[in-house]
Amino acid sequence: MEEQPRDIIITPPPAEATASAGIPTVWLSDNFAQDWFADALHEARTGKDYNARRREIIFAVCFAESYIFEWVRRKVQIEELNDYFPASRRFPNDPRYHRPLKDKWKKLPKELYEAGKIPSDPNLDLLGLEELLGYRNGLVHAAASRPATDSQSEETKPFPTKEMLNRLEPGWALRIVVALVKALHQAVGDPLPEYAEEPWPKILQRLHVQQLAG
Repeated sequence: MEEQPRDIIITPPPAEATASAGIPTVWLSDNFAQDWFADALHEARTGKDYNARRREIIFAVCFAESYIFEWVRRKVQIEELNDYFPASRRFPNDPRYHRPLKDKWKKLPKELYEAGKIPSDPNLDLLGLEELLGYRNGLVHAAASRPATDSQSEETKPFPTKEMLNRLEPGWALRIVVALVKALHQAVGDPLPEYAEEPWPKILQRLHVQQLAG
């Protein structure tokens, strides 16, 4: 993939009563959402076994994490960014500090709407993301590596197993996060980024047909 340009934001100094002019602040921001998207798409297009599915799941969640941050960054003044993504606790029990990903997708658009940054509250359906995060958590936090036996409680069973991952369709994880991005953009009237448009859904649909035929 070609190197993506950085976002460059120039913040002029606040107006002062003096005649002297201040020096504007230049902010440089790297973008990673598209790179995570490309990683997930590569696994969806080229891999058919559990290893490809586990990588696709991880990359898709990383895409969703980067995307919501980068989307908010474009909607607010740069000085406001830490209000939505505080780098440290601003006070005890700060609800915005280290929010889980599902909470970010649920609450950040609503907060931007209430602040007048976007025209409507998307009120997104997050059931797909919740299921995807269950798989991600099982892989990252090693629930997938738990031992299994015939008689054990549900919470002690391994999840997801390699068999479960093998049963997932190529593109399953990527479809979930792209549907989320599309719903967000449709709700607020933003154009979709080009890389999330066609023809990749057709590619995944073709993969699904090939899988059923095989």
